[in-house]
Amino acid sequence: MNIYSYIVFNTYKIIPFLITAILSIVAVSPIMPSSSQEITPLLGVISLSFWMLYKPELMGWTATIVIGIFNDALYGSILGVSCLSAIMIRMVIIKLLLSKDYINIYITFLCIGFSLIIWLTVNSIVNYILYPDLYNYYILIFQFLVSLAISPIIIFVQLYLLKKMSI
Repeated sequence: MNIYSYIVFNTYKIIPFLITAILSIVAVSPIMPSSSQEITPLLGVISLSFWMLYKPELMGWTATIVIGIFNDALYGSILGVSCLSAIMIRMVIIKLLLSKDYINIYITFLCIGFSLIIWLTVNSIVNYILYPDLYNYYILIFQFLVSLAISPIIIFVQLYLLKKMSI
C-alpha cells in the first residue's frame, strides 16, 4: 500500500471531526445581522450530535473533548464549559444508542433536541452564576428554536455525506 492509498483510505476517519469544527466556525462567523449574533444556530452542536449517533467510533471521547475545548475558544467562554456540555451530550447519546437497535430521522431529531437543551442549560447555568443581573433567558429560548429549525437541513446534508462515505 502506497502513501496515497493510505491517506485516501483513512481520510474518512477525520471527516466528522472536520465537519463539526467547520460548522462551529461558521456558527460564530459574522454572517448574521449586527444585533442578532446571540441567537445564531448552534451548528457545531447539531453536527456533533449527528456524528455521535451515526458514527460513534469516529467521533469518540477524544474528538468530543477537542471539539468542546475548540468551542470554548470560539465562543470565549470559560475553559471547560463547552467540553463538559459535549461530554454530557456524548453520555446521553451513548445511553440512547444502547437502548435502540435502529436509528431513524425521528430519533436523530429527538437526540439533537436533547443535545441542544443540554448544551444551552450547562452554558446558561455558568453564565448565570457569573452574570446574574445581565443574563437574558429569552435569547436562549430563541436560539434553541432557531437551532432546532435549522437542524433538519444539517441532518440531511450530513446524511448525504454519510452515504457518500460508505461507498
